[in-house]
Amino acid sequence: MKKIFAVTTVILSLASENAHGETPQGVNWALPKVSVACVRENPGHASELGTQVVMGTPVRVIESRGAWKRIETPEGYKGFVIDNSLKQLSTAEMNAWQRAKRVVVTAHDQTYVYAVPDTTKNSSRVSDVVNGVVLEVQTGGGVVNGCIPVYIPDGRKGYISSASVMDFDKWAEQDCNKGAVLDLAYSLMGIPYLWGGTSTKTMDCSGLTKICYLSQGIILPRNASQQAHIGIGVDKSDIDMFETGDLLLFGNKETGRVNHVGLYIGKGRFIHCSGRVKINSLKRGEAGYTPLELLAVRRLTRENLLEMSVKRHKWYFGI
Repeated sequence: MKKIFAVTTVILSLASENAHGETPQGVNWALPKVSVACVRENPGHASELGTQVVMGTPVRVIESRGAWKRIETPEGYKGFVIDNSLKQLSTAEMNAWQRAKRVVVTAHDQTYVYAVPDTTKNSSRVSDVVNGVVLEVQTGGGVVNGCIPVYIPDGRKGYISSASVMDFDKWAEQDCNKGAVLDLAYSLMGIPYLWGGTSTKTMDCSGLTKICYLSQGIILPRNASQQAHIGIGVDKSDIDMFETGDLLLFGNKETGRVNHVGLYIGKGRFIHCSGRVKINSLKRGEAGYTPLELLAVRRLTRENLLEMSVKRHKWYFGI
C-alpha cells in the first residue's frame, strides 16, 4: 500500500520554492538519463523510496545536498534523486528540449535503444527504456531499417524501433482512450509490487493507475489518497453504475483513510497491484473475491482528463 498524504497542495502546481543547497546558478531543471530514476524521501540510497520518474520526464531541481538533488516531479511530488541519474539543464537548455522533435515510448514491454539500426544486435544496446520514456529525435534523422535515431538525455546516440514509439506531439494531443489504459494494465499482469514503484518494471497500487493513465498522456496525482480527490464521485453502492477505467479507492472504513486503489474493468472486477498485478472481484461468492473495503469510486470525465493532460503542462511544452 502506498503511503497516505493529505492533499494540501494543488496538483501540477508550478509554485516556486527557495533552494537552500548548492545547485549551480542557472541549473533549475533536469531529465532522468536512466530508464527509471528512484526518488527517495531523504538523500541516501537507504532512504525510503517515494516514487520514480522515467527517462525524459522533466523535473524541477530545487536544491543540492552533496551528490543528491531534491527535485519536483510534474505532478508535484518532491524527493531526492542521485545526481548520476540526472542530466541537469539550464532554463535555456530546457526550452530547447521543449522545442525539439521528440518521441514517447508506447511499447508495453521493456525495449531498448541500440547503437546501430538493428534491434537484433543485443551487444549494441545503449539503454533499456520503458513505457512513457521521452526521447529527443536526432536532428535530420529519418527512419533507418525500421529504426528512428534518437538521443538519450545525456547525449548518447542510438536507434529505437519505430514500432515502439509515437511522435510526442501527436501522443500529447490524442484523446484519452480508457480501453487503452486497461490494455496496458492487462499487459502488466503478474508484475511484482514495489512500494514507491512507478514504472512498468515494478510498481505499487497507485503506481499502476498512474502508469496506465500516463500511457494516454494523463498525469495523475502520485498517491491513492490524492487520486481519491480527482474526477467525479460515483455511487459506490451500485456496481451497475461503475464504468471501465473508474478508480476504485479502498481503505479503512472507520477512519475513511484511503490506502489502496485499482482500476475497474467491468462485471464487478478490478485490476490492481497487491503483491503483484492481478484481477479480483468486488462480489462476494465469486472467484477472486477479496474483502477490501471500498470507500469511493472516482470517474475521470473528459474535462478532468484535459486538466491533467501532458499537453496542458508547461514543463513539457514551454516554461
